[in-house]
Amino acid sequence: MEPGFLNTFGMWEYFLPQGAPKLNWLTMKGIAKRGGIVLKNPDTSAKDAGSLDRPAWVCRDCKRIVMEYW
Repeated sequence: MEPGFLNTFGMWEYFLPQGAPKLNWLTMKGIAKRGGIVLKNPDTSAKDAGSLDRPAWVCRDCKRIVMEYW
């Protein structure tokens, strides 16, 4: 499992690996360039989840993300 963070901002949900540079602008290309995974973007979801930055782990082989919640 690879450590990182599950992020939501506005209508975006994405995973960034631990140590990846923060994004100034949310774009699919920018997230992918940092080794991230886009889960939802404004074109596919009308959800507004606010903003969070929670520890998470991803397994790219089985396509699972595990995170703590509180």
